[in-house]
Amino acid sequence: MRDPIILLVHLIATLALFMRPDRVFRSAIVLKPSTILNFHRTLRNRKCRLLFAPKRRRTGPKGPSKTLVAAIVEMKRCKPLWGCPRIAQQFALAFAVDIDKDVVRRVLAAHYRPGPGGGGPSWLTFLGHAKDSLWSIDLFRCESAIRRRHWVLVVMD
Repeated sequence: MRDPIILLVHLIATLALFMRPDRVFRSAIVLKPSTILNFHRTLRNRKCRLLFAPKRRRTGPKGPSKTLVAAIVEMKRCKPLWGCPRIAQQFALAFAVDIDKDVVRRVLAAHYRPGPGGGGPSWLTFLGHAKDSLWSIDLFRCESAIRRRHWVLVVMD
């Protein structure tokens, strides 16, 4: 492959043939050396990216089918306390489908969103209701000017 700088210079020279001579001198200011070097750096980086980047098409297993994904998500929705190992075990027992717990974990991470309302108030709501009956307690040690140690217990209502 030819050097991109040489190609750029040839392109500019070819385009200069179609321009009036006085116009060539005025447009020469547009192409500074830094512009050409930046163009070269961009082309070099693009070439490296195309050569060494991973290919778009991936081979190998395509993952679980859509019906299996839907069944995993539905089982998690029905039994929210079950974890990935338990769901994989239940599929092995009920449907004789050998599925790994890591596959279940990836499916749930991609497709399962728990519903709102965790079965109780949030911590912010709880603290807002209990703010009138909260006490703050702190125990610390300090030294006096005559180097005696005092333990201080502070209770605030």
